[in-house]
Amino acid sequence: MDTEDAWPGQSWGLPEHGPGSVATAPRRLGQFLLDLLIGGAVASAFAFPAPPTLSLIVWAVLVTVPVALIGQTPAMVITGLRVARVDGAERVGVWSLARTVSLFFVVPAVIMDRHGRGLHDRVSRTVVLRSR
Repeated sequence: MDTEDAWPGQSWGLPEHGPGSVATAPRRLGQFLLDLLIGGAVASAFAFPAPPTLSLIVWAVLVTVPVALIGQTPAMVITGLRVARVDGAERVGVWSLARTVSLFFVVPAVIMDRHGRGLHDRVSRTVVLRSR
C-alpha cells in the first residue's frame, strides 16, 4: 500500500468498512462460485445434463450483461457486492465484457493490487465494493 493508504480504496475516498468499502477476497470468491452455480443451474434448465460450453456461455451472459447495466451479477445481489468504475462513471458498460473475458483465464482474478483489485478489475477500470 502507499504510505498514504491505510486501507484499500482510501486514496479514492472509499470507507475502510461497511457499504462502499472494497470487498474482501473471500467474499468475492464466494460470489464468483455462486455465479458459477447459478450459471450451471440456468444452463441445466435448457439442457440436462448441461454441456460445459453451454454453462460457460450462460455464465458469461449472466456476469457481463447485468454488470454492464446495473453493476451487479445475480450472486452479487445476494452477497451484497457491486462493481463500480474507479473514474466515477455511472455504469460499467462495455468494460464488463473485458472483465468477463479476463475472468475466463482465472489467474488475472488472483493477481491483486494494493486496492484488492484483480487484473480483470484493472483492465476494466473497476473495483468491487460492498453494497451493504
